Amino acid sequence: MNLLIALLAMVIGYLVGSISFARLVSRQFAPQQDISKIVVEGMDGEGRFESDSVSATSVRLHLGPGYGCLVGILDILKAAIPALVFKLWMPDAPYYLLAAGMAVVGHNWPIYYRFHGGRGISPSMGGMLVVDWLGVVVTNILGLVSDLVIRNPLLSSGIWLGLMVPWIWLGPHGWPERIYSVAMVIIYSASMLPEWRQMLHLKRKGELDKLQLATEVRVTSRLDRGVAQQRSVADLLSELISKLRRKDSHR
Repeated sequence: MNLLIALLAMVIGYLVGSISFARLVSRQFAPQQDISKIVVEGMDGEGRFESDSVSATSVRLHLGPGYGCLVGILDILKAAIPALVFKLWMPDAPYYLLAAGMAVVGHNWPIYYRFHGGRGISPSMGGMLVVDWLGVVVTNILGLVSDLVIRNPLLSSGIWLGLMVPWIWLGPHGWPERIYSVAMVIIYSASMLPEWRQMLHLKRKGELDKLQLATEVRVTSRLDRGVAQQRSVADLLSELISKLRRKDSHR
């Protein structure tokens, strides 16, 4: 392995991963909305859950599912594209794994925003798509099935990532891919610790079920109806590009 190429892959992955599409999209479509914090309280005032994740999930909760889906796709691409470039350039070396992994690190701890980012699910998916796209499809289907049982998105959202570990270890992959799969689970778990601790505390107090219901109420009650209208991701992406072009033309 060439140390300079490895360093290049890590730097590019981190800098691209540090781009916060959640912030960019929200500023373009709803600059008045603060997506930097999610607060959910029980219907009867009991219990409180907070998250400072700035990600596709926070955009979905504040602006609507169309905007959240757009951010999720962009977050997937910001890890997948650098990884794919390095894989096509050096197919016999694990540089693409370094680019993909550092994109997740950049997403979670972005240098442009004082290391305050998301939890890494979307960019992790982008990297895993380059490693084994079929595994991502299968494990996400299993994750959706588990969500019907668990009924808690904070717990079920990362199940597919955990399932990728045995999928890759039992599949025709080498040690670099196996180590990468474990590293992604560790990074995700480390970033989710604050939320999991809160959920464990609420579970012990018997307030978790109330907050799950309150999350649905909060999603509908906080929406700005002028922003969170039913629109396709393609329309939102087209409008976002148009807005960015207009800004460039005014400079």
